[in-house]
Amino acid sequence: MDDIDLVSLKQYRQLFSLSKPDRPWLALDDLSLLKKLGGYRIDRQTGEEGFTLAGLLMFGKGESITDVECCPDFFPDFQEKLNPDLRWTNRIMPDGTWEANLFQFYRLVLPRLQTILPKPFVLENNIRRDEMPTHVAVREALINLCIHADYSENASLLVQLYKDKMVFSNPGTLLVSKAQYYQGGESVCRNKSLQTMFMMIGTAEKVGSGVDKILAGWKDANWRKPILTTKSQPDKCTLTMMLESVLDEQVEKTLTEKFGSNILHIGHNPLPILNMACVDGSVTNESLRYSLDVHKAEIGNILKEMCKKGLLQSEGHGRGTTYRIPGLKNITAANIATSDINVVTSGINIATSDINIATPDINVATSDTKRRMKYETMRDLITRIVNNWTSLADISVLVCRNPTYLRNHILPRMIAEGSLEMMFPNLPNHPQQKYKSKSISQASIHQKA
Repeated sequence: MDDIDLVSLKQYRQLFSLSKPDRPWLALDDLSLLKKLGGYRIDRQTGEEGFTLAGLLMFGKGESITDVECCPDFFPDFQEKLNPDLRWTNRIMPDGTWEANLFQFYRLVLPRLQTILPKPFVLENNIRRDEMPTHVAVREALINLCIHADYSENASLLVQLYKDKMVFSNPGTLLVSKAQYYQGGESVCRNKSLQTMFMMIGTAEKVGSGVDKILAGWKDANWRKPILTTKSQPDKCTLTMMLESVLDEQVEKTLTEKFGSNILHIGHNPLPILNMACVDGSVTNESLRYSLDVHKAEIGNILKEMCKKGLLQSEGHGRGTTYRIPGLKNITAANIATSDINVVTSGINIATSDINIATPDINVATSDTKRRMKYETMRDLITRIVNNWTSLADISVLVCRNPTYLRNHILPRMIAEGSLEMMFPNLPNHPQQKYKSKSISQASIHQKA
């Protein structure tokens, strides 16, 4: 047992007993417990016995884990970056102040991640519920990082916490397709013994449901869908969980005043529809196809159901049918833009930026700040002024519109129509994403195709 950190094993036993107090394994000695958990194994053919990689990663001493015969590149790293002026505001890494194994990394990092999550007052059976779906989602994301990593690669686990997002990066390839990942219910676990160890303390979900918990937690909070990206050489999977609402703050206020706070939990597709109806005044099946990743037939069913519930009212017939929120005047794009335009422009100096934009077009944009534009007008304006690679923040300043509004309603339509292109088309949420207008001839060819 010289390679095992007995403090970690003792703390694990305590959590195990709280989670499953009747489990017979609790009466076993340490070595027997590790055998049950998959942390110690006897080879039936050779008779050789010893700690498994999972056992050492979970409970081992730092020097034992990083031994050349085990996992020399193991380096769990947590970086808290809540102040952009500092390299990090807190960091947890193998620095000799803690035993750097997965169990201790989990214990130290999870509270740091969950601290910044909102914690509304919710009662269940007259008892306050402390753990919200977002807390469960973060816990599952951290555990997935640990159990799905390929420790034969350059085994560096990285968790980054920003004001507006959490990023989980682990070495290895994705063992299912991205479509299967987002559909949930199906998973291939790279380290089943590690998964068992976390399950015994009531944390890791059964195979296939961990991702469901992650997606459901963010959906419950009306936050943007977590984005999974992969890269090779070296192989790495990165999960980015944005702490950003699908609703603009002013739209959220308007909807809750009209329908009550429960409106924020009506579903992940109806909510963006109400958001667009608030901002644009009305929506159509066609316009929603640019913003929702849903087939037109399903959009039609959603709209009909929302009309039945009194959330929308329809006007017209057939393809020309429009849908409005009854008794509600639209919140103009100009109003949304001015709600936080100062935040957007705080760090941007248009005059000194590297964007090559004609002065007359800037004048056109600023002259329209106070009035609402039709989509076609906004599209034409952006097409004229974004003739070089330009960030969303810069575009929002140049056209005097809120970046959330542009990202949700304008840019997706322009990209779908072929009048705008992305620098990273396969990674829509790339942190360095920029946009550039296509020539009229290119856009025309795209639309005809």
